[in-house]
Amino acid sequence: MKKLTRWLFVLVLGISMIVTFSLVGCQPTAPTESAAPTEAAVTEGTEAVETEAEVTKFKVGLSNGPFTHSWRVEMIESVQKEAGYYEEQGLIDEIIIQNAGTDVNTQIQQIRNLIASDIDLLLIIPNSATALNPVIEEAQAKDITVIVYEQPVDNPNVVNIFIDQNEWMGMLTEWLCEKLGGKGDIVYLSGITDQPISIARDEVALETLKKYPDIKLLTQQNGQWDVAPSQQVMTDILASFPNIDGVLTQDGQALGIVRAFRAAGRDLPIMTGDHQVNFIKEWKKLKDEVGFESYEPTNPPGEAVNDTLGVGIRLLQGKQLKPEVLIDNHIIHIDILKVIDNSNIDEVYEEYKDWADSYYVNHWYSQEELDALFQ
Repeated sequence: MKKLTRWLFVLVLGISMIVTFSLVGCQPTAPTESAAPTEAAVTEGTEAVETEAEVTKFKVGLSNGPFTHSWRVEMIESVQKEAGYYEEQGLIDEIIIQNAGTDVNTQIQQIRNLIASDIDLLLIIPNSATALNPVIEEAQAKDITVIVYEQPVDNPNVVNIFIDQNEWMGMLTEWLCEKLGGKGDIVYLSGITDQPISIARDEVALETLKKYPDIKLLTQQNGQWDVAPSQQVMTDILASFPNIDGVLTQDGQALGIVRAFRAAGRDLPIMTGDHQVNFIKEWKKLKDEVGFESYEPTNPPGEAVNDTLGVGIRLLQGKQLKPEVLIDNHIIHIDILKVIDNSNIDEVYEEYKDWADSYYVNHWYSQEELDALFQ
């Protein structure tokens, strides 16, 4: 009897365990509140955890040159903001920014410091078109992805991302010459001496002016891409030349030019503008008061740097640029996203009137526009 009872107990226990395991196997897996639908979510739970663990966060270094004018200040603020977006996406661990001033040797040493910091991506706005090539090669030898932006370097083995200065400076110079009717005396205020982008713009401006033999270039000076220096330079020019029909200028200098003419009691000439907010406000005011007219294809502080950051992150992820995007296999010309003239200055003013005077009209590619550059 005891043997029969023991046998029945084991039989019942076995049936109970089978039923229990069957019920457990049929239970649905409860999703966590933070779970988002991903490709990994359709795999087994263990595989999904392994896929998530494989996500790499990249360390980014940025080497900047001069940091003495507001365009560069806003550029740094823009890239810090955009880096924050990629940090939220789990793609960037850290961004380290170095400002070298205009000295090439300082920039080279700072780049070496960034290399020693074990960065994955190096963004450079260079102080020289040639002098940084050896240190760029040092970075590439460490498997660091290097991208130069805004001002190109003479190196076919590094991606360069910038607005086409032939187009940008050509547009400004052509507008001024056409407004002058192809004749008159002009002055030209370039940017910072020896900066590659100033050199490139100077070459385009002077080449374009050759098409207009009746336009005389009285003098070419540097306004340092800033209001106060450009005002002083323009004041000195006004003391030397009693007649000026037009002024060709660049980023951050237009308001200084206007102030110099006013202080000298001289009528404003035909002049190109810039997209710093202080001049946008003055432009709007002068247009309403005296019908003043100007022109500016924008060169936003955030465009080249943030587009470059976006391209770099995608390259680190193993994505490939479309062949048609690249010029000579290493140059990307980003679009001039906005041109400001009297037809839209009211609209631009309304958008930026509450911004600080030192800031610039600013915009850059969307994530979708960056994705469109890749295969």
